[in-house]
Amino acid sequence: MKKFNVIILFSLIFMNTSCVKKNDSFNRYISKEKNIQFLVDQGRIHWSKRVNFKEARLAKLFLSKANSLNPDNQEIVELYARACYFVGYYIESNPDKSDSLFIQGFNATWSFIISTDEFQEGAALFEGDSTGKKIAGISNISEGMVPILYWWVSNYSRFLAKKPVMARLQSRDLIETALHRIISLKPDFFYHGSNRLFGGIYARLPGVELSLSMSNFDKAILGSPNYLGTYVVRAEYLYTKSGNRESFIKDLQIVLNADPTLLPNISPENLFEQEKAKRLLLKESKLFE
Repeated sequence: MKKFNVIILFSLIFMNTSCVKKNDSFNRYISKEKNIQFLVDQGRIHWSKRVNFKEARLAKLFLSKANSLNPDNQEIVELYARACYFVGYYIESNPDKSDSLFIQGFNATWSFIISTDEFQEGAALFEGDSTGKKIAGISNISEGMVPILYWWVSNYSRFLAKKPVMARLQSRDLIETALHRIISLKPDFFYHGSNRLFGGIYARLPGVELSLSMSNFDKAILGSPNYLGTYVVRAEYLYTKSGNRESFIKDLQIVLNADPTLLPNISPENLFEQEKAKRLLLKESKLFE
């Protein structure tokens, strides 16, 4: 009987210990989930106020922490990469810090892209070098991945924008593949963003007919005339390269005279584009010397 009691006692102790371990593990999981949700909620709150520099930086900070805890959540990755782009392009004045933000944005999205089954399946079908596998993987991306792919290529191309020509040429195939894939699946995504990016890229690549740049800008403006960034990029890259001073001024005046709130979801972006237009006009004489 005594032996039986000892066995029961040890069994109860073991069961108690197991329950405590399971409860601790479960509580840690719940705690982590709540923490991630808190970070995401705070990121969204600050993001909604991104017209303010401080709020935009806070949004990026909260979303960065959320992404580090859960890098496999598509919604978090998308908004985090967009926040990196926003702060790097519109707010950060230090080129090195801007580059760092763009790198964070394209690293987060690229890690997500290459982890997907569709990318892996596409890459596996190609027997060749790593670049070819990347292109094959991107070509197999589905429509649901368009937002991630767009913010990857946006951060990547913005990072490359002021890099030497050779660096831009080396990445051309990857970027063009991504943009063509987005256009084939969802051509109007982010106010015809792929055409806008093509317009800027083709305006700056050597040996490319400027008519290709113009046609892409035209498509973006025709489809989304109230997205002011297209006019700014066209003025900054295409018209300065072609020496078309009159069209340069005209595009920037269109931006300055526009109502930035016609697209409520991106009115902060439009307001910042108006500030960019003002700065470009101040540099007009220098740009057309």
